[in-house]
Amino acid sequence: MAKTRGIVMKTSQHNTILYTEYGDYLKIKTPLAAPLLGQVMEVDLPLRKAISPSFLKIATIAAMLLLVLGVSVFNIVSGANTAVAAVVMDINNSKELLVNSDAKVLKVIDLNQGTQTSPSELKLLGKDIYTSVALMVDQANTQGGFKQGKNPVMASIIPLDNRQADIVDQAKLRDSIRRLMLEKNISSDLMVSTTDETTQKTAQNLGMSVNNYLVYKGLMANGFVVNPKGSGYNNTLHMLTEANTTLDSLFPKECVTVNPQSETPQETPNAMGTPMTGKNMPNTPPPTSYPMPNSSPKNITPSVPLPEQDNMPVNSGSGSHGMMP
Repeated sequence: MAKTRGIVMKTSQHNTILYTEYGDYLKIKTPLAAPLLGQVMEVDLPLRKAISPSFLKIATIAAMLLLVLGVSVFNIVSGANTAVAAVVMDINNSKELLVNSDAKVLKVIDLNQGTQTSPSELKLLGKDIYTSVALMVDQANTQGGFKQGKNPVMASIIPLDNRQADIVDQAKLRDSIRRLMLEKNISSDLMVSTTDETTQKTAQNLGMSVNNYLVYKGLMANGFVVNPKGSGYNNTLHMLTEANTTLDSLFPKECVTVNPQSETPQETPNAMGTPMTGKNMPNTPPPTSYPMPNSSPKNITPSVPLPEQDNMPVNSGSGSHGMMP
């Protein structure tokens, strides 16, 4: 047993306090022969009770469980507030919807007016992406955004996290938009594709949405001359009309023609989940171009060369034609 020496600093009937050679104070029981103040005493150091192995094991397990629980809670909380994908919609303007790991909308960005969110866009927050895009199409229809004839509508899925690249189902997104169009009697060339952040950044450098850029690149690949800095460069319909072509002509594999008048009735749930009358017959041939008052084909010499960019829409060839019931 270890011993130490100390000077008696205080003593009473029950306890004595020593100032030890280690420079600290030690409280001991007063011996039978009461010591005097200032007396030097040698005493045994008290033993510290060792921690039992069983207690140590339980404490270790508890600490590990707390750590796992903490990490799980952090992942759940951070995942719900972290964007893992973006969906860029082009109807009559461009909007970007940021989506979390539950495929719910975190934020809506108007790419034409900046990050300011309108009251109608605030209603999309927290809704799943499939309901949200259907609501956007419905709102555009209510506001007169669709004209007579076929209207080009584009949606691009951009994964932001490789571990959750399939968080937005491309076929389900296309079907959600298409069902709403059938319900509201909207004719359209609908293209839903998956692209990447590199393509999006290239589009942003040209001042375009990713959908506008895909049309621009498709026009260039088909021999049309387009000036990316010209008027209407950020308007899909304008670019297609200027080139006297259509979305389904540029992207025959990716594009689906929605023509409610050419399909026979059948019971199918609408975009909001309610039964509706759908249709199922071969489509009539599309017009050669989108009508626009006083518009004529124009060729404008490009002021900016086409960027070296091979990232055309991916994962959209499969199932594009199979969506028509």
